[in-house]
Amino acid sequence: MPEMQTNAFKHAIAQGKLQIGLWSSLCSNIAAEIISDSGFDWILLDTEHSPNEIPDLVTQLQAVQRGTASPIIRPAWNDAVLAKRALDIGAQTLLFPYVQSVEEAKRAVASTRYPPQGIRGVSVAARASRYGRVQGYLTKANDEICVLVQVETRTALWKRSPRSTASTAYLLVRPILRPHWAAWAIRSTRMSRMRCRTP
Repeated sequence: MPEMQTNAFKHAIAQGKLQIGLWSSLCSNIAAEIISDSGFDWILLDTEHSPNEIPDLVTQLQAVQRGTASPIIRPAWNDAVLAKRALDIGAQTLLFPYVQSVEEAKRAVASTRYPPQGIRGVSVAARASRYGRVQGYLTKANDEICVLVQVETRTALWKRSPRSTASTAYLLVRPILRPHWAAWAIRSTRMSRMRCRTP
């Protein structure tokens, strides 16, 4: 029987390890396969600002399986149905855009967890559980799901509680947070950080 897949990205940031990745809006399984084996730790497959739909994401997830990069999916919005569909096709890490408060971050986390920890709907034969072949998937899945929340405004930055454990990591974006910089920072609960200067 297949084993539960370990979320390498989640375990790496929990250990404070720098994770370098790439955003992909190409909507191509061929491109995803090429970049997944190009030395990155993660690849983000975007649905907020690119025309990716669930069938497109399935083929891209299949394409990156043999690569070194962990796939991350950004749902188009902080929506429980969008999160459920991404998780059911095998995503283990989701980046929720435009999260404005601790309450919204908690809602994002709840949408990725099975009850009683959250509200994720149950499917016993989805791709995530290898079509029902992973024994105990429903009891193990919560531990391997990683939630990233995208903080995009000063308001959201000030509302973020440093004591909140609702999310695994924060992604701080947009030049408004500091002139001439985009703070592309994945911050784990141990505050490991990744930044890159923008042109």
